[in-house]
Amino acid sequence: MSGQVAKGVGARQTLRRMKALIQAAQGRLPFFLTLIGVPALIVLSYSRPLGQVYLVEARTLGARVTVAGPDTVWKLPNATLCSDLGSEKDIKRATTWTGTGCNPGLFETIELTGTEIRMPPGVQIQLRAEADGVVLLRRLPDRPDQSDAEPSGIRLTENHNWTPGSLLRIEPADWQRVTLLEFAGDVEIGQETGSGANAYVIEGRYEVREHFLRQFRPWGSTGAEPTTVVTGSLYRGDRVAFRKQSADNLPAETVLATGFIAPNLDLTPGFSIVASSGLEHKQAQLRVKSFGTRETQVKPTWIDRALRDPMLLALTAILGFAVTVLTLVVEIKKISFRAPDQ
Repeated sequence: MSGQVAKGVGARQTLRRMKALIQAAQGRLPFFLTLIGVPALIVLSYSRPLGQVYLVEARTLGARVTVAGPDTVWKLPNATLCSDLGSEKDIKRATTWTGTGCNPGLFETIELTGTEIRMPPGVQIQLRAEADGVVLLRRLPDRPDQSDAEPSGIRLTENHNWTPGSLLRIEPADWQRVTLLEFAGDVEIGQETGSGANAYVIEGRYEVREHFLRQFRPWGSTGAEPTTVVTGSLYRGDRVAFRKQSADNLPAETVLATGFIAPNLDLTPGFSIVASSGLEHKQAQLRVKSFGTRETQVKPTWIDRALRDPMLLALTAILGFAVTVLTLVVEIKKISFRAPDQ
């Protein structure tokens, strides 16, 4: 009997405690909601950017461009067309040749005086700079899923076409006369380093710019300039590409990028390349492969955005100052109204 009474008393005490906690929390409910809601809103606002722009600027010895969208037009000065001989290759002559330029056992050489190259979607071009300043533009096999090119090749002159396997050789003095070679399509900068690599990145940088949710306007536009949320450096031997996330065990999909290629202003071997991608679908990433490491995926997090947002930093500073002033006021009041010692 006494045990039942004790259990009843214990239950009533528990209920009283729960009721007291509920009553105490009712007066502080706005405080708790603010304490939980404000951080949640901050995390949410920085979790989904309105837009992303990935920008890469690099000096490199090599790059590959796959044309997409409208025809890409490159205007070149004097160049040598090294046309692949195909089945007519003279292997014996090719292996014994020790000269410079295009191997006559593998290529037929044609001198061109100024040419305009119009490349349809699907055409792949590999650019490589040699140590003596010569730049080689090799046409790779077309991308079958995007190709609109004629089987006979890209027309350079009335009598000469640029076919897959052939290359254009541009001497250093002529390469310096090139203005800008614009492109729109898939781009890969540099190559994975290893023994014999000769088309690697020399140096560069990248950054990610974004618009935040607070910049949204009801009429569909965004206000203010985008904020740079991530920056990084590229080092000798890095390989850079824009890619889209894909399902497991499937190759990554390519992403449209725009940019241009230009000679180095300091006349050093190689060339400069600037490429950017809007990546509006949010699943895309900038991928960097360094020698001896796994491929790195550059993708900003909400923490990166919060730390780079000047408005949030200013608000944090103001709140910190306000809390400090409030604390001082409270302490001064305590000192002022403290009863004198008896």
